[in-house]
Amino acid sequence: MELKNNNNLLVKYFISYCQILCSVIQEAKKMEFDRHILNSDNVMRTSWKLINKETCKDQNKHVIHLLNINGQSATNQYLIASAFNKHFTNMPTRITQNITASNCSVKTAVNNQSNISFSLHNVFQTSFPSIKYHYTSTKEIEKIIKSLKSSNSCGYNEVPMKLLKVCSYYISSPLTYICNRSLFTGIFPNRLKYASI
Repeated sequence: MELKNNNNLLVKYFISYCQILCSVIQEAKKMEFDRHILNSDNVMRTSWKLINKETCKDQNKHVIHLLNINGQSATNQYLIASAFNKHFTNMPTRITQNITASNCSVKTAVNNQSNISFSLHNVFQTSFPSIKYHYTSTKEIEKIIKSLKSSNSCGYNEVPMKLLKVCSYYISSPLTYICNRSLFTGIFPNRLKYASI
C-alpha cells in the first residue's frame, strides 16, 4: 500500500515538474526571441526567421533523386512525379476494392456488438452523384484576375501580377478557353503544373 502511495506521489511530482519546466522553457524562449528582435537591424526579417525556425520551415527540403518503379530505378524527375501521381490516383480504387463487410464493421457504443449494417462497404454500394461542370465565362476570369493581389513578383511564366491585371481584358478570352478545355477533358496543361516557390 505504501509503495502504491509513493508511486502516486512520484507521478504527481513528475507531472508538476513537467508543467513548471514547460513554462520555464517558454519564458526563456520568449526572452531569447525578444533579445534577438531588439538587437536586430531588420525587425521584420528577424521575426520571420524566428517564426520559420519555430515552425521548422527553415529546414532543407528533401528531394527524391531515385525511385524504384516496378523493379527499375528511375532518376528522371518527370517519371518519379508520374509514379507518385499514378499511385495516389489509383489508391482510392484499391482501397474500396479491399473493403468487405467483415473488415469494416463498426462497434456500437451500447453493448459493444458488431453493427454490420453501417459499414464502409455498404456506403460504397451506392453510386456517387455525378459532378456537372458549367462553362466559365470571360467575366468570371476577369473577376478572378482582378481579385488577385497586385505585386511585381513573377510566377513560373515570368509575368508580373500587375501586368496580368492590366492585360486581363485581352487575355481573359484565351484563359477562358484553356480553363473550359481543362475542366471538360480532364487534362491540365503541363506548363501550368510548374510553380516558383
